[in-house]
Amino acid sequence: MRNFALRSLFPALLIGLIASPAFANLPPAESLANLTPKPAQVLVDQTVNGLLSRYHYGDKELNNALSEYIFRHYLKALDPTRSYFTQQDIDEFSKYSRQMGNAIRKGNLEPAFNIYNAYKERVAQQVHYALQVLEGKPDLTTDQTYTFDRDKASWPADQAALDALWHKRVTNDVINLMLAGKSRDEAAEVLRKRYKNFLDQAKQINSADVFNTFMNTYAHAMDPHTAYFSPEDSEQFRIEMSLKLQGIGAALTIKYQYVTVERVIPGGPAAKSDQLHAGDRIVGVAQGKDGKMVDVVGWRLSDVVNLIRGKKGTVVRLHILPRGAAPGSTEKNLKLVRNVIELKAQQARSDVIDIKRDGHEYKVGVITIPSFYRDFKAEVAGKKDYRSTTRDVRRLIGDLKEKDIDALVVDLRDNPGGSLAEATEMTGLFIDQGPVVQVRGTDGQVKVHRDRDDSVAWRGPMVVMVNRFSASASEIFTGAIQDYHRGLIVGSTTYGKGTVQSLIDLNHFVASGDAGQLKLTIAKFYRVTGSSTQDRGVRPDIVLPSPIDTSEFGESTEENALPWDKISAADFQPFQDQLHARLPALRQDHLRRIADSPEYQLFLKDIEIARKMHARNTVSLNIDKRRAERKDLEERQLADINAWRQIKGKKPVKSLEALPDDADRPDVLLHEAAQIATDMSKMNLGIGPQPETKVAKKVAAGF
Repeated sequence: MRNFALRSLFPALLIGLIASPAFANLPPAESLANLTPKPAQVLVDQTVNGLLSRYHYGDKELNNALSEYIFRHYLKALDPTRSYFTQQDIDEFSKYSRQMGNAIRKGNLEPAFNIYNAYKERVAQQVHYALQVLEGKPDLTTDQTYTFDRDKASWPADQAALDALWHKRVTNDVINLMLAGKSRDEAAEVLRKRYKNFLDQAKQINSADVFNTFMNTYAHAMDPHTAYFSPEDSEQFRIEMSLKLQGIGAALTIKYQYVTVERVIPGGPAAKSDQLHAGDRIVGVAQGKDGKMVDVVGWRLSDVVNLIRGKKGTVVRLHILPRGAAPGSTEKNLKLVRNVIELKAQQARSDVIDIKRDGHEYKVGVITIPSFYRDFKAEVAGKKDYRSTTRDVRRLIGDLKEKDIDALVVDLRDNPGGSLAEATEMTGLFIDQGPVVQVRGTDGQVKVHRDRDDSVAWRGPMVVMVNRFSASASEIFTGAIQDYHRGLIVGSTTYGKGTVQSLIDLNHFVASGDAGQLKLTIAKFYRVTGSSTQDRGVRPDIVLPSPIDTSEFGESTEENALPWDKISAADFQPFQDQLHARLPALRQDHLRRIADSPEYQLFLKDIEIARKMHARNTVSLNIDKRRAERKDLEERQLADINAWRQIKGKKPVKSLEALPDDADRPDVLLHEAAQIATDMSKMNLGIGPQPETKVAKKVAAGF
């Protein structure tokens, strides 16, 4: 659970008040003390600059263009919803826009701290003003609307425009809480505490917090995966990488005022519940079965993490605003039992899906791989039975062969990557000897990583499932399988992370002992064809729909992503291209099947509804209209749930509150991947010779 940006400390919580004659004689806002940089931070700044300028793969010059980028994104880190600064403020700050580069080189942190101190004064002023306007009871019957997604909005022109924006935000905050069941007085009390808590947190921000945000802005200007870790962030990163997270098993970040799920860790309580997903927002946390739900909107990320973490076996309850839902939409409650997430929970696992066709039953093996792991510590210690993805997958294939499977699906959805060695060696389970991936370093030298084992664990039909969150090592494996024509890739275009990072301990360069770490991009991946996986990812042979919005997630959405490019192909020999020759027929069979599938069509409808909801970025500030909209949404959600229950042969429920715990929905995409694998089996699209299963014998007999 990481905390890289100052918006993790100062979320854009309060976005709505208007100047009013009734408050013309308000006492002045509380002033917060100015912060100044520390001498040790100057040394860290110059060290980071030296490392980035010498060793970063992108070889970006700290020129005027990069300086302006740092300036713009530092302002965005402070005020991501453009709700504190006005355009007049930005014009005043513009004197720094081309100074950032020289300031970083010289260790001059004053521009960054000056901007922050001005921001902090705005925060104190607006929080104070929010409390006063809250007492004025804003009108809840207006015909106005509020734009809650301001990521691409313009800066308010002046103070009057900013005040108008703030008035709408506070009105919306009151409506949201009243829609959640609170009275107007109760809503005002919650907001009063929320706003005061926000000001209290603002007082706790120190020089290190400002420095960390600015250094991260500089690091991210090089590429999305280069980052500065403060000593505190370094420890959080170490805990996450050790896979021993005592809590719910989710990586969290701050997006505006909400603690947001960045990633659900496979094998953890959140993943097992299948009720918490990337993009969901946590609005409340409660301890135990009966503890009071604590409103955490606007809290520091670290404080929310501390509430969620706890002893193994204890209960934590979360109040969730689902991904894409507008503020004030129906929220849901989730109960999780904390557990320790270790390497075992991340290990590959297998299952079998039975597919009935033409009076015969096909068995499709499924191997799900949450990450590419390897117990390097045990390996170095000389333990022969150390855990690795390749070893586990080889064993699982053996088990599936004994169950007489006809085809295999390798599920890499949501797999963020991991060990390069494992991606290379696991590819070798499905191909003969040959190159798997090429890596080019900052010196331009290309190293080819090869599979040197000529044994093949599975020669039968094979499908690889991916989605937008399949990244890095997942893309290496998927790209190699596609380039060798070894299997069919189904799903959606992968993330596009084709870069390699190295973690550098800055304490080797700075004697302070608390300099932190720098994660530095040092190399780039290329497929055996010479094409990079960077930015473009791996494109599937058969596209399956996804609820993940590719305009929000993926390398191509990052303004500063390193570009796609191409190098010379490696010397490799693909298998005879029977697979692609039959691809049109496989696609036709797929399209015909999903057109006749009630489950698939309902899944497509769910995606369409979710996208429409997500595309909406405004809400009414009339509480009666909002209540009607919420009722309509809940009725549509109930109808959708009952449609799924009807398909599964279950009785309909009369309300969302009456929904039982068995409300999970089938994995429509995995089932379709198994159907495609069955099509391949009927066409005998392996690399043969393969084990003769019962169905294969029947195919050979011409049934």
